[in-house]
Amino acid sequence: MTLDATKKKILYCVLLLAALISIAAGAKNALRFSQDFQWDAAKCLMLRINPYEVSLSPTAQPDHPALAEFFDYFNSIDAKQKVEANQFPSLLFLLSIFTLMPYRVAVVLWLVLNLLFTAGIVYLLRKTFMKQLSKDVYIILSLLMVAGTPWRNQIGVGQHTLFSLFFFLLAVYLSESGKWIPSSLALAVSYFKYTLTAPLALYFIYKKKWREFAVSVALHIAGTAFGAWWLGTSFIDMIKQPLAVSSVLASEGSIDISALSGGASWAMIAALAVMILLFVVCIRLPSGYDSELISLLTLISLIITYHRSYDFFVMPIAYVGVCAIISKGVRLEGILFRAYYLIVLLYMFFGLRVFNESAASLSVLALLYYTFLADFVLMFSRNVKNSSNGRN
Repeated sequence: MTLDATKKKILYCVLLLAALISIAAGAKNALRFSQDFQWDAAKCLMLRINPYEVSLSPTAQPDHPALAEFFDYFNSIDAKQKVEANQFPSLLFLLSIFTLMPYRVAVVLWLVLNLLFTAGIVYLLRKTFMKQLSKDVYIILSLLMVAGTPWRNQIGVGQHTLFSLFFFLLAVYLSESGKWIPSSLALAVSYFKYTLTAPLALYFIYKKKWREFAVSVALHIAGTAFGAWWLGTSFIDMIKQPLAVSSVLASEGSIDISALSGGASWAMIAALAVMILLFVVCIRLPSGYDSELISLLTLISLIITYHRSYDFFVMPIAYVGVCAIISKGVRLEGILFRAYYLIVLLYMFFGLRVFNESAASLSVLALLYYTFLADFVLMFSRNVKNSSNGRN
């Protein structure tokens, strides 16, 4: 992307202003709501109250003095809450430090951390997957990410995707630096939003970083076993119960397979099949396709399991794969492919908000997104096949 100095300054100023407004609006909403923070679920866990049994109960509000402030606050702003512990205990334990402070204090700290995670994501993307992009494109994509509705809503509802993506990128950065033990720990922490980072973690399989991947999984097996002991229940229950809570939300996503199928049971089978296929691809894919693969994993992660539109802020990552693919293709085809990506990105970031994320607007996004993904897969596959034939 080439811009003259004047146009560049104007574009930067517009995007920077939009990003600052987005930060202010997101922070304001976060201080008032942050209903997805899961402080309540983590607090239940630390009190040795089974948060999954509470979540599956009709009221999902445990009668405990330590939780009274949380529920009283949301009742006071007419936003009644219930516990929704859809994370495994090994993940909920990561929030334990926040349960040592009052909920309203924890919310402020979580907001500050989410802003720091955002800065860390921008920095680590440049150090990892976006290091080949021009400075202008990198800055524009970063500002678009923060200016977009998904990021703002991510901050506003206190979600954990920023937290998880930061630690995934940190794991990649540390692994590339040869620090496999810290990388393993960072990768384990990144699984908090496993619906995003479990597919992304397959990147480590592709890179043959078996130690990092194995240790990150082993830590959660140990954490789940500890959670079972802590709550006085079985290891199997500590797997089944979080999944049971998650399944209640399966049909409430935006454009993922389960949402489009109305929560059909086959959607979970399809998701598992896709993960197995991706695992095989990551094992067999030759080196040299880092950008294409991380983009493919990002794109697929948003549709194989439950995701609301606030997770779409990761979409700029896919641009590195778009650039890698079109660098090996026909010029006209590449121009159209890049333009289509930008249409999908801008519609995700701003179009849905214009239409108040109506059912019709989500249907349009689904059509755009799945068509783009299909085109991405076809062009990626063609490039791999051509490269393989060339070597033969």
